[in-house]
Amino acid sequence: MERKTPDNSPFDNKHYHHVGVIVKDMDKTITYLSSLGIGTFGMPGGQKWVEASFKGELRGQPAAWKVKISNAKLGNGEIELLQPSGGKSLLQEFLDNHGEGLHHIGYITDNLDRDIKALAKQGVKVLTSANADKGGFAYFDTGVHGGVVTELRQL
Repeated sequence: MERKTPDNSPFDNKHYHHVGVIVKDMDKTITYLSSLGIGTFGMPGGQKWVEASFKGELRGQPAAWKVKISNAKLGNGEIELLQPSGGKSLLQEFLDNHGEGLHHIGYITDNLDRDIKALAKQGVKVLTSANADKGGFAYFDTGVHGGVVTELRQL
């Protein structure tokens, strides 16, 4: 029997945004997926991918990292390709321990701090987080069943 999503859950269909996939080589992955008809991958400004730097926390400790990012529409959401490119990060840990593959399901929120506090009350821990220009994101330790992390992003 399927469980109904709680009314106050940030992880419901109306907040769904993307799936995040960790890759070793952004250019090779984009070329391959595009050859299969998946994508058009790109970022604002017409670039295939961008490299972003983040400062935040990793398991409660200060951390800084870089990641190459590219997105493509996928149904009603997006596929987000992520290639770790420097520093200690949850993404690099995943690549080192599991190789390439599905890492997270991403959702949009209008209040990241509120949702972090509400999930903490349910025992859901933040694995890593960073804030950028009043927005930010947090990855949550929801992989205990199914192995997939969840992300909340405030735009």
